[in-house]
Amino acid sequence: TKYRPWPQKWNALLIPGNNDLRPTVNTAKIQLAGALDRLDDVYAAMLALAVSLPAFLGSGYSFKPIFYALVLLPALGLMAVRHIKPEYILRQCPAIALLVVPLLYWSLTNAWSDHPENVSAFLRRSLTLFVFLLAIAHLTLRLGPQLQRYLDVALLLAGAGAAVHLLGLPFMEPKGPNWRLGDATIFSRSLHASHYFGFFAIYGLVRFYQHSAFTERLRFILPACFCLGFVVFTESRGTLISFLLVALLVSGVWYRRYAQSALIVLLTVVGGYLIQDVLLERGLSFRLEIWRATWEIVQANFWGGIGLGTPLGVEYGGKFVAPHAHNLLYDLQARAGILGLLLFLPIVAFVLSRMWRAERDEQVYVAALLFFLLCVMTDVHKPINSPSSIYVIFWLPLAALLALRSGGVGQRASAEPVADGGAS
Repeated sequence: TKYRPWPQKWNALLIPGNNDLRPTVNTAKIQLAGALDRLDDVYAAMLALAVSLPAFLGSGYSFKPIFYALVLLPALGLMAVRHIKPEYILRQCPAIALLVVPLLYWSLTNAWSDHPENVSAFLRRSLTLFVFLLAIAHLTLRLGPQLQRYLDVALLLAGAGAAVHLLGLPFMEPKGPNWRLGDATIFSRSLHASHYFGFFAIYGLVRFYQHSAFTERLRFILPACFCLGFVVFTESRGTLISFLLVALLVSGVWYRRYAQSALIVLLTVVGGYLIQDVLLERGLSFRLEIWRATWEIVQANFWGGIGLGTPLGVEYGGKFVAPHAHNLLYDLQARAGILGLLLFLPIVAFVLSRMWRAERDEQVYVAALLFFLLCVMTDVHKPINSPSSIYVIFWLPLAALLALRSGGVGQRASAEPVADGGAS
């Protein structure tokens, strides 16, 4: 039997250099792998949109559906399509696995509280949070420093949202004597809104120092200034002091811009003098009284606490009740006991250990975490909660930093040029 000659036009279907005339199955597999790799970029873009959308939304909205639609469900879909097993991420980044211990213990503290039914709710929240940590670790391991390019987009959007709020400030009608900018946002409380926008102000400041080109610096400093302006009008003294301290670390220690550090201090002193009436109006906001009452709860529940989901119910000022201790470490000790506090302290120690020797790719995350830890010296974000701002200002930078320190980052990562004078 005679065989027909191989048509020359079929050569396009062959692997170049392959002489056995087999169809390009391997080529198709390579193209499919490239398409799956691009899913990481799509998910990173969705993450950037999710973390920046709260900047535009008012008090009638919730972050939870945004998180589920743009972050959690796509993360599960990405892992399913790409056949990513959690154990693979945990082998690459074992520090993420260690977070299971505090998450599990904090959830179980509700078992001996007055509301044991909270155990199942907090376990579900812990599972949701753990999936989020795995997703951020995966993106960091795959994209490396390029993940920050998507967070740069989130910074621009958050800056635009802050600008919208600031431009509408003259037209806002205060809803009470203690009303402040941020009370009418998705975060419901001006203090938490100040933490959210302060996170982006810090992020923009670090990115400003990481670049030397004028246009690049302008691209980062403008939205950062809008976010900082929002923080100023929330009248949150703790957030402003936290921003100042981290800004001095970035400019004076990491990048040795001593003149700029002196200017920051000068502007802070002048600004504080001009608005001293506002700064001193609320005194210590009864915090000393709240801390004294919290200490009584700590003494009565030293080892196990009262349960992470149990409000403290501390009375202060003769007619008010504080749901938390206005200090995260103190609050965590009261709710989860000394053991729960000890499980959080390694995270604090890890962040502080990177404070003086943060590498360039780590700087935005270290600065954000330091800002968070300073903010929660006078306020509280429950570490396990429904999706809220703490996912953006704490868990996201922590998961990214842990993945960067794992040493297995960036099969696709390419480092950006370091600005002159930048920290190594």
